Amino acid sequence: MLNQVERKLNKTVRKVDNKLGVKYPKNQTITMQRSLLLFTKSIKSDATFKVYKQYLDHFMKFSGCPKEKYDILALEDKDKIQRMIEDYIMAETSDPAKSPNSGGVRVFALKAFFEINDVELKWKKILRLLPRKVKKTGRYAYTTRDIQEMLSVAKNIRTRALILFLASTAVREGAIVELQMKHLKDMPLNCKAFCIYEGSIEEYWAFCTPECSEELEKYHAKRKQEGEVFIPETPVFLAQNHKGTELIAMSPFSVYATIRRTLLQAGKRDPNDRTYKRYDKMTVHAFRKRVLTILKNTPNIKMATAERLVGHTTYKDEENRPVTLDSSYYVPLLEELFDQYKLAIPNITIDDMSRVKVKELELEGKTKMISEHEQKTHGIQNRLFLLLLGQLKKNPNEIPEGFTQADIDELKYELDSISA
Repeated sequence: MLNQVERKLNKTVRKVDNKLGVKYPKNQTITMQRSLLLFTKSIKSDATFKVYKQYLDHFMKFSGCPKEKYDILALEDKDKIQRMIEDYIMAETSDPAKSPNSGGVRVFALKAFFEINDVELKWKKILRLLPRKVKKTGRYAYTTRDIQEMLSVAKNIRTRALILFLASTAVREGAIVELQMKHLKDMPLNCKAFCIYEGSIEEYWAFCTPECSEELEKYHAKRKQEGEVFIPETPVFLAQNHKGTELIAMSPFSVYATIRRTLLQAGKRDPNDRTYKRYDKMTVHAFRKRVLTILKNTPNIKMATAERLVGHTTYKDEENRPVTLDSSYYVPLLEELFDQYKLAIPNITIDDMSRVKVKELELEGKTKMISEHEQKTHGIQNRLFLLLLGQLKKNPNEIPEGFTQADIDELKYELDSISA
């Protein structure tokens, strides 16, 4: 009976871990897994778990612990664990190649693992070992020129589509692996909408520009020409090397590697420009920063809407006060969100000629609206004119309310002209 329970629980662990890309030896048993299962269940975000587990594994390697023997670590003497963590934090935060700011997340990762496994440690003491924080790297957004230079060296159609997708939607690299054709929706102006994290509490709508939509359609058309059959579950971005008919979505690491390789080809990554092995413009996140900056600086786009369009659930207002976007009572309609997004399309667009086309379409739309308004106004004026003429025919000496004698004389002249 115990073996059956162990096998069932072990299968559950493997299912959770395989989804996150975590691999374990085939002969690993549940006894070695329970501490990790508790750790996994205690962290609600897959992305956070992945980062925390990387730091946990790094700590174990640094401390000389047996690889992937998580239960053995959890059962160690707590005084020994305390010393191991203190030594680890002091060593890592003293490394000149690493940012002093990274110490905090390392502590939180270890704290999450040991607390859920009932190992009581002196965390206040450990936190006091963290050095003073320094100015963050990766604070800047890509410029339009940066992205133009990336596109100039990107010959692969998938890479071009990916760059324009990131540059116009601000979608996180981790969301691309979940993005399928059923999550796409055509919008006006040849734009597209994407349902990100569908079915989760983090679900939101993102949009892309006409130039991105066009490049994405070219990429999909090429895949179809090569024999791929599209179904609702087809990945929007496919892994470059997939086996046979198995369709594997592009992984977060592949997204990062593709953009990094393109930056190197474009001469946008000089090792001498790094601080703590980081650049001022983060490889993928700098796309998000650019889009959010443009949305916030576009007149008539609400601050809350700008944050929603990049998937934020909280933000700080002009007075630096935290604001939570509560979707329980108000969820903007897709059309309402797009009406706001399209105001920023000219500035989000990368290609200069595409930007001119967008502005021409925008001008045509405004001209059409003005023309329709003028026609409507002219029609109303004609009806009023005929109505007044009719009244003057019946009562030539009576001045209607709101008119002067001069108005009546002019209308009488018009009436006489028509009668003649």
